[in-house]
Formats: sequence, C-alpha cells, structure tokens
Amino acid sequence: MAVAVAVGVLGCAGLVTVATASPPEPASAGTTAASATTTASTAVSTAASSWPTLEEGASGAEVTALQHLLVAGGRSLDVDGRFGPATAGAVEAYQKAKGLSVDGVVGPDTWGKLTPTLREGAKGAAVKAAQTLLSARGQSVAVDGEFGPATAGAVRAYQKAKGLDANGVVGPESWPALLAAGSGAPSGDRAKLAAQILADDGIDPATVHPGGTHAGSTARQNLVDTSRGEGAQTSPWSDVPGRRVDLDTGMLRGLLQLRTGHGFTLSVSEIVGGDHSSNSRHYAGLAFDVNYINGRHVGEGAPHEALMSACRSLGATEVLGPGDPGHTRHVHCAWPR
Repeated sequence: MAVAVAVGVLGCAGLVTVATASPPEPASAGTTAASATTTASTAVSTAASSWPTLEEGASGAEVTALQHLLVAGGRSLDVDGRFGPATAGAVEAYQKAKGLSVDGVVGPDTWGKLTPTLREGAKGAAVKAAQTLLSARGQSVAVDGEFGPATAGAVRAYQKAKGLDANGVVGPESWPALLAAGSGAPSGDRAKLAAQILADDGIDPATVHPGGTHAGSTARQNLVDTSRGEGAQTSPWSDVPGRRVDLDTGMLRGLLQLRTGHGFTLSVSEIVGGDHSSNSRHYAGLAFDVNYINGRHVGEGAPHEALMSACRSLGATEVLGPGDPGHTRHVHCAWPR
C-alpha cells in the first residue's frame, strides 16, 4: 500500500505553519540521483510498515496526536485522547476530502496525508501532535504548539535514541517512529489484550492479595480469566462479592502501553479483586493498582510520579499515589466510567 509522505500545509489558514516537505535524508554532493531515489524509497517502505493502525475504541497519546492532526487538517473536534464516534466521523470526513478510502480507520495512507514535515519555527495543532508524542515517549517538552529550540532538542534526542538521523525535523521517518512506539490500539479484543499483558515479562500481575486469600480474584487470575473470554472475578470480602466483571479495553491498553510505550517494568497488585471503596472503579473493571515500578516499591524510591503522568497521558482520569490518602504504597490508575 502506497504511503503519501510528502505533505504540504494542512488545514485552514492560521491553523498550522509547516515547512515544505522534504525527503527523509537529503543527498550529499557526491550522491547520485539513483542512490538518492533508492534511499527515499527505502525510507517510505520502512515508514509504511511501521505506522500503527488506530480505530474506534483506541485511547492514549497516539489518539491525542491524531486528534491534533485532524484539527490541523480542518476538522473540528475535542482533543480528549479517546477514539470515539466523533473522532471516527472526523477521520471519515478527512479521508473523503483527501480522496482516500473512507473507513474511519487510520492506517498508513491516512497517516501519510495527516503528517506534515515540521521543523523549528512551525506553529499550530500539528506541532502539538508531535509534542504530545515526544512527551509520551519520555522527552521533556511543553505541548504549546510552538516548535522552538526546546522542541527541536527533544526531537533530536528522540531521533538519536531510535537510531534515526538526528536532524531535529519531524518528517516521514520520525512520525511513524513516534506513533508506533506506544501503539494506541494494540490489536485485538479484550481477550487478546489480556493475553498480550500476560505474555509480557515486564508486567508482573500479583498471584496473592495483600488483604486476604482468594486465588480466583488475584490480578493474574483476572487477566487469565479475561484472556479466556470470561469475566474477571471480585473477592469474597469486597463490597461486591462473587461478581464477574468485564475489564475495560481502554484500561487494558493503558496497562500494556505503560510497558510497551513508556518502558516501565511494573507489578500489578490488584485489578478487580481486593477491597476498595464501595463505588470504586476497580469493581467496574476500569482500574488497576501498581506497587512496584522498575524494581522499586512505591513509596521507597520508585518513579511513581513518572508512571502517574504516563497513566494520565494514556487516558486515565483518576490517578492517585503517594501524597493521596490511602495510596502511600501503590499507584492507582482508573479510566472513565
């Protein structure tokens, strides 16, 4: 599938200012025209294979970036990090306007049209998209729509870490690298997401409870049951004993992305099981608790603030940790009802 990678100015006048798109790496004085063409073709092929696919139900930084890009492309919608019906409609409208297949799914062709080449001096919603992704990938940058020296430095740092040409320009090589790093929509349904989490050695779901004994409602068993297409079980001593609860796919994606997109290793102490407040989102399959981050216990030097920030960027709307009552020893991340 061909990917349109050289994109001009997107959107209505004043929405975004970008530089004219250029090849991934300009040929040097001694490079032949044939070799320069081969280099560009290789970069396009690589980009095509690494673009993520986003569709309705996805959430997180990739969706936030998509929404900023749609705004830059002239669509009107809220930027909330959740790929709902409004975002799907905006994607379809954009695809129709650009002569693409109208399916509401954002794949290589749509990404290629949406992503302009950005460099220092650019302004607007497309710059916010790049800054959102840089921030989600661990770079310290403000999401202000101004491509200044700080953003250029963050781009170069990210490019260097990924083995790209560290030129400070967000173009057809950097966009797919930034987007695919977190993957806002891991493939598959609830069961497949749970299986992906169980298969990741960097995520350790607990096999015991801190407040009681019940093998059927541990964090690991919640995921095992979900991977089998069953509901996750609550604990007998909880406010809602003996229930089977469907785990929220946005929450499962967020948990997976903390590992795959943000690089944390983490231990999950509870999901649906355990004892929580009577109206807790745990009981609705919308929350998880983390007690170890990168091998350190929360409250004993673990980078809990970084993990809490990452949860928020992935769509969590209730994030609690040390400093919040009852959360001295764990981080709580919950997605909206």
